Amino acid sequence: MSMRLQQRAFIYQAILLVAFVILQLLVFSVIEYRDWRDNHHEETLAENLEEVVDVTAMNLLLLPLMFALVWWFSRRILEPVRRIADTAAQIGGGHFDERIDTRRMPDDDMRHMAETLNAAFAHYTSAVHRLRRFSGDASHQIRTPIAAMRATGEVAVSRPRNAEDYRAAIGDMLAELERLSFMVEQLLQLSRLDAGTLRERFVPFEADVVIRQSAQIYAPLCEDAGITLECQAEPGVVVLGIEALARELLNNLLDNAIRHTPRGGAIRLGVCRSAEGIRFYVHDSGEGISAEFAETVFERFSQIPGSRQGRAGLGLALAADIAAVHGGTLVVANPGCQGARFEWRLPMPANAPVFLIVEK
Repeated sequence: MSMRLQQRAFIYQAILLVAFVILQLLVFSVIEYRDWRDNHHEETLAENLEEVVDVTAMNLLLLPLMFALVWWFSRRILEPVRRIADTAAQIGGGHFDERIDTRRMPDDDMRHMAETLNAAFAHYTSAVHRLRRFSGDASHQIRTPIAAMRATGEVAVSRPRNAEDYRAAIGDMLAELERLSFMVEQLLQLSRLDAGTLRERFVPFEADVVIRQSAQIYAPLCEDAGITLECQAEPGVVVLGIEALARELLNNLLDNAIRHTPRGGAIRLGVCRSAEGIRFYVHDSGEGISAEFAETVFERFSQIPGSRQGRAGLGLALAADIAAVHGGTLVVANPGCQGARFEWRLPMPANAPVFLIVEK
């Protein structure tokens, strides 16, 4: 495609060059004719036209060189287009990390187009990676509950049983189905977390309202588990983001905390301001997280050996992705200590203008 475009550009420029040469000869001929007409007694018309013939011969001799220059200029002008086409072809062939090199491009419309295409390529690459990761995660994890349901059903129908046995088998299958539904829902939520499009939906919301809503939802669960839930929401903090996702992040942290806090323990949920920015936190009184697993705990399907197992190992991964979408990070603030403290840290506005702090 780029070569055809170069040939077309060369033909257009060559036509303009030939037209200029012809126009130059016509103008020069008219000038020589008028000069002969005014001074015909000094020179003949043929003598005057000899100069036109000499200029014509010189132009004809120079035309190949000028055509070569035109071809070279056409190639130079269309070099960014070829670079864009080559990069697009490599990305289309599966080399998703390739990008158009804009360092040698002048700061003009062509460079702006290349940078715009690089952004589009990055968005496309991110979408492909999310799809591949979703497919891999789903195929890897969905097999287990499906296999468990199938095995339970096959055992149940392998011979006649009483109603209690059938009821127990159906209960086991429903439990696996609930686990499967939760896992698929979490995977779909993870696949939708695209910062480029989600940030267009950011609006200001009050952090203490989100904290109190999550506390209200999980208060009955904590009461049933014999756990004290303390809410410490500092007023006057307004965050720019998606309130539903912030609530999803806190809910996942609370769900994780309840499962790792023994009866008689406590969970503290809150938001506060620090010198670095804003910190949402969930602090439980469970067994804590060792420094060895302080980072890997946010990986998908991660389970800490020896701890009470979660439902899918996706809750903390989803929470970490939500934190990143909002320009922050989710960390274990006290690795190796008794009682895990998870903090969603948002930086100061000067560093990452994704939230505001205002006084009511």
